[in-house]
Amino acid sequence: MENKFTFRQFWELSEIYTAPLNLFLILMGVSIAMDQFDWGISLDLFLYGLILIIFHVTANIFNHYMDYKNASDQHYREVTNVIGREKLSLKFVRNLYLICLFIAFLLGVWLVLRTNIIVGILGLIGFYIGLFYSYGKHPLNSLPIAEVLTGTTSGFFIPVIGFYLAIDGKIEVTPFMIFEVFILCLPLSMMMFNNLLANNTSDLEEDVKNGRKTLVYYLGKKTAVSVLLIVFAISYLLLPIFVFLGIAPWPILILFLFLPKSIQGLKIYQQKQDKATTFPIVLKTMSLVMIGYPLLYFIGSLIHQL
Repeated sequence: MENKFTFRQFWELSEIYTAPLNLFLILMGVSIAMDQFDWGISLDLFLYGLILIIFHVTANIFNHYMDYKNASDQHYREVTNVIGREKLSLKFVRNLYLICLFIAFLLGVWLVLRTNIIVGILGLIGFYIGLFYSYGKHPLNSLPIAEVLTGTTSGFFIPVIGFYLAIDGKIEVTPFMIFEVFILCLPLSMMMFNNLLANNTSDLEEDVKNGRKTLVYYLGKKTAVSVLLIVFAISYLLLPIFVFLGIAPWPILILFLFLPKSIQGLKIYQQKQDKATTFPIVLKTMSLVMIGYPLLYFIGSLIHQL
């Protein structure tokens, strides 16, 4: 490493600014438990949140590391990837993610010892997908299943563990409960899917140069954008259905107040898929649901308790 490692470099390498989204995913699971069953905020939930943030940082550092090593496009290595652009030492980056991974693993073991093996199994699946997203000869981020697999893992696995920890052994968790959590978390999984789809749509040319054949490679940009818009529409249509069925509180419908602005932003993205200018619009649009949905569900759960 030629220069001193700065916080700005860590900020970009770890993408820690996206880590708080994990806390809203946990909030979703807690809110479902709060709305329908007995629940309680415990040390286990705080420990789980800490593990997620550290592992989120670990996975992002590791992804940048592997993308740099696997890249065949010189421009990507020297200009696009933060490691090459900032001239960071590969050894330093590797050691950094190994330290973070070790800390997350130790905290994960502690959480499993405090709870049970079910939490451990779900956690290991999450660890595996997070690390193998960019590892190996054919990493997940170069395959057409990456969007669906990662979206489901983040949008469902994180909330369901939060739900399980919030229940805290007060009642027996049944397969039907888990299925209901899965259904209620579909809007979150869909938004995660859309984020990855938009990212890969914007990076299509660069991905092709580096040998990545994502879902967008097979769909084409035009179809990928259409899929994104359809998935976005379905996620919003689910909200009134949840309320009508009585499985979600009415405050989640407040999200519809922001729908016109979201549609306006997506129309701009539909015209041009660019990583620097229009992709951030998609991130903001999807993040609105990923933050607003759990938050409004939580508020509704509080109202239900009154």
